[in-house]
This record gives sequence, structure tokens and C-alpha cells, in this order.
Amino acid sequence: MLLVLCRVSCNQPEATYCRQSMEDPSCLKDVAETFPLSPLCPTFFVFTVPPKISNISSDITVNEGSNVTLVCMANGRPEPVITWRHLTPTGREFEGEEEYLEILGITREQSGKYECKAANEVASADVKQVRVTVNYPPTITESKSNEAATGRQALLRCEASAVPTPDFEWYRDDTRINSANGLEIKSTGSQSLLMVANVTEEHYGNYTCVAANKLGVTNASLYLYRPGTGRVDNGSMSLAVPLWLLAASLFCLLSKC
Repeated sequence: MLLVLCRVSCNQPEATYCRQSMEDPSCLKDVAETFPLSPLCPTFFVFTVPPKISNISSDITVNEGSNVTLVCMANGRPEPVITWRHLTPTGREFEGEEEYLEILGITREQSGKYECKAANEVASADVKQVRVTVNYPPTITESKSNEAATGRQALLRCEASAVPTPDFEWYRDDTRINSANGLEIKSTGSQSLLMVANVTEEHYGNYTCVAANKLGVTNASLYLYRPGTGRVDNGSMSLAVPLWLLAASLFCLLSKC
């Protein structure tokens, strides 16, 4: 711990000035204290400074797998102790990291707010936060097939996890589906719905949901089937979709064609 001492000699007036570095070592500020001088000279006064965070990393966005370094610098006397905490339900603390917090190969689970706390025994700790956003490619989290009788409505649902939020497209037999001819596509956030207003025989079969963002593309197969055919309810990842279709879907989604 570093204490700043101000020496006062016997021949100084009661208004005694001490020069000490407050925030920047290159910037000295005058601190004035008035004390009645003791006949026992020389006298030393101890100056303490509350902790103050002077610099912290700005909010950042990185791709999954990148290395991240967060910086938090603080001033105070005694010198503040720096601790970092990831603001999650577990609230893990990173002890002994001091000014720098290094995260190697960051994962999507490590995104969120990070709190820097600077503390000494002089006053309450100074606390600031920085947000880390982690981009990652889409992963299909749910693909909901359905059954419907002719003349009834039907709904197919596809959900994907991704940052940035994914764009969706739907295909039938390698042909892109648009909202027309009794079919409607509604995509909001991480979910996309394919709605059939009036099911006919030609609507039964396999559909492909494609989710893409700037980091990648993925797909899942879903089925609209006749009641009683015994197909599984949940779709699965489709490996039969041609690579050219996935590439074309990604290009189209990113270029907003």
C-alpha cells in the first residue's frame, strides 16, 4: 500500500500545502489542509484518496473463439484492489486479474456484462460495467413438423439461436417459398413460421427451413403430413439439402435478394 505523506516544518504557517498526484502522475494538484502545528516538529500528515476508476474498456462485439482483453484502471490511496465479475446467475469472480481480464477463446456463454470493482479501505468501492457481445453462427434449436387434414390450416415452426439474429428462408423441393398462394411466412427474432391457410394434397411433404447470418448457415427438414401417417412430430437436421442451395441461401439472405 502506498501512503502519501506531507511533511510540515516548524516555520510553516498553519495553511500548509501538499503536492500529490491524484489521478494522473503527470498532473499534480495542490491539496490544502489547515492544522494547528504541534510544538513537536516536524509533523507528517497522511493523505488518503477514495478509489476512482479512471479508464475502462468500451462495450465490444467479437466473434466466438476470439481472444478478449478487458481493461480497468483506477486511482486512489492506498492503491485500489481491482476485481472483475461476470454478471451471470453464478456471478463468478476473477480474482487476482488486476487491471487486465483476459478471456481466451471466448464462447457464447461468456457474453454479457462484466463488472469492474476498485476498492480500498478509504471509502465505498467504485464500480463500472462493460458489455461483451459474442457473435456466433445459427444453430437450429427446434423444428416443429405438423399434421393437418385437407381443408384445414397448418403451421410449421422453425427456431434458431444466433448472434446476430438469423434471417430465415423456406424451401420445398429446392424451390424457395414466398408468401403467396395460400402460404405465409412470418419471421420474428429467432423464430420463423410457415402457415398454410387451406391444406390441399399438394401441400403434403418435406419442407426445409434455412437460417443464416454473416457467420454461417444451417437448415432443418420439417414435414406436413396427413393425419394418421405416423411420422415423427419433430423435424431434424437435413443433410440431403444440396450445398449449392445452402450457399445460395446464405448469399441471398445476406444480400437481401
